[in-house]
Amino acid sequence: MGPKDGLFRKTEEQREDHLADVDELEFDLSEKLGATGGNSVQRLTLYVPTRDQGGNAIPDVSHWISEAKRILAAIGGGYTALPPFDGGWINEQGALIEEEVFLLYTYIRPKQFLADLPKLRDFLHSLGRETGQEEVAIEFDEVFYRITEFDPEEPS
Repeated sequence: MGPKDGLFRKTEEQREDHLADVDELEFDLSEKLGATGGNSVQRLTLYVPTRDQGGNAIPDVSHWISEAKRILAAIGGGYTALPPFDGGWINEQGALIEEEVFLLYTYIRPKQFLADLPKLRDFLHSLGRETGQEEVAIEFDEVFYRITEFDPEEPS
């Protein structure tokens, strides 16, 4: 049985029928839900590590999580912090470093995002520099960004 026969064909026909039905549904979901606060479509996700590039625990991870929450709340009006996930990566020496990683995200408000970009950059570069990271990662609008060179610390 090939992809154009039997179950596969029926599934594709059902999908096409469903899409035709959806195309006929035109309505304003914001209006239907009573959502008057505006819509946000771009998600910004920060990854906060718990280990440095050598696999050592980062002291005071809660400081970095709190700072990430503050920045995301400023950018999007709020944030969501997910429970820690198991993660891993290969360091420059070829060792697998396993750690818990915290993901925090917000749906941005574009004007505030642009206004707070310098603060976000400062946070990300400080996180990388002060916690001994080879790389700091963020995800924005379904694109994964890797920061591997960190700005030098500004003199006090």
